[in-house]
Amino acid sequence: MRKTTFLFVLGTVFSLSSTLVSCGGDDDSSDPIVNPDPITPQEPPQNEGMTPLQQKERLDVIAKEFMNLTPASDFKNIANLYNYISDTYTDNYDWDTVGDWAGDIFDSLREQVGNPVVEKDGGYSFVATNYKTILLASNFTSHFTASNGKWTRQDANDLQFIFKDQNSKECVLKLETSGNVKKVHLFNLEDWDWEWDGNSYTEYLDRTQMIIGVPENIVVTLTQGGSQVVKVTVKVNLASIDNEEFDLSKSSVTASTLVEINNGYKINVSQVAYKANSGAAVTFEMSKNGTSLASVAFSSSLSGIPSAIISDIDDIDFDNANMKNAYVKLDILGKLQIQGKLSDVRKYVDYLESANDNEDNEKNFKSYITQANSLLDLNLFYDGKAVKQASVKFEPFAGESWGGYQYWDAEPVLYFYDGSSYSTFEAFFNDKDFKSVIDTFKGLADKYATLINERIDW
Repeated sequence: MRKTTFLFVLGTVFSLSSTLVSCGGDDDSSDPIVNPDPITPQEPPQNEGMTPLQQKERLDVIAKEFMNLTPASDFKNIANLYNYISDTYTDNYDWDTVGDWAGDIFDSLREQVGNPVVEKDGGYSFVATNYKTILLASNFTSHFTASNGKWTRQDANDLQFIFKDQNSKECVLKLETSGNVKKVHLFNLEDWDWEWDGNSYTEYLDRTQMIIGVPENIVVTLTQGGSQVVKVTVKVNLASIDNEEFDLSKSSVTASTLVEINNGYKINVSQVAYKANSGAAVTFEMSKNGTSLASVAFSSSLSGIPSAIISDIDDIDFDNANMKNAYVKLDILGKLQIQGKLSDVRKYVDYLESANDNEDNEKNFKSYITQANSLLDLNLFYDGKAVKQASVKFEPFAGESWGGYQYWDAEPVLYFYDGSSYSTFEAFFNDKDFKSVIDTFKGLADKYATLINERIDW
């Protein structure tokens, strides 16, 4: 329990903000989005098709513009604060008060279910005891203040960690929840022990059901000197929870995450949606001062989801599960769009695996690759226009010859409107044509790594 509560909340804030990664969604409906804002591909009309060289030049410009808009200096202040907190309040700080507080609460919430089950066989005994723990945010409320190398606790109605930054300004990390709470059985903990008294051997198993109370609204804020640094807002709507169990074939969930940083960046995952045996969807956008930097949209229909509870995830059989009409769209600065649709995910995977199983049979290998390609429609667009400037498909290639057999392989290939193609992505995105972009990216990555006192070995 040592430092876990504080570092979990703090890590959530900083990881969501500094790495720009999150997950969530906020639609009140349990129905997932289907193909959000798709582009209907069109073949290039006369004089609108871009040559491979023109596209290299365009991609070079877009990549540099994106990196110029996201300099490491944007995160200098927040990185300095994070580094100070990490250096000052973690390993060299006394967390016993926090650890004891969390441990006591956890122990108080653990209740035995039924009587222990005892099995005996000669000098061997087995004793299994079942427990149940319901963890609610309302159970973990206190204000902790950092001073003189340790944390002191006060009773409160929410959870706060209060500490000083490198300039002695007061910082407050605060967790608040509201709305209805859905209890969900997520996983089980097993604790094994044994005892030998010289004559007999006894094994003990304590099995604890971990049930988490998921509130509708979760807000985490970090303030510095009274000003907000980061705010993370999570909204969750769980539906069809039966007896605290999330059944993959019956239940549904929608959620959202909005991360707001005081440097103008926002990370908005406006919807993650799952509806049993119906569909799933995700929409994500990263922006800076109101300008969209990148967005991703995904959706797919679902079928064959087994009737199983999520707490038994390791034992669930997904052999009959499938995703159809899987759609994804990536947009960079509104200037580059990559859109793909896979009509049948299971068939696609099966065809590629069958091709691999027939790598020494040219006819069969090529046939399976052709069938896989027939399921995928992946294209490149610019400026939100419907004009398809390039497509991606797998293409078979003769590989090594060994033991009297010719082996075959497949690589993704870029195809252009003029009939030209690049046999591999590496051939198109080569170090010579994209040297400036690669050098700029390495420099940017090194600057980000320096912010958190790390080093990248290229």
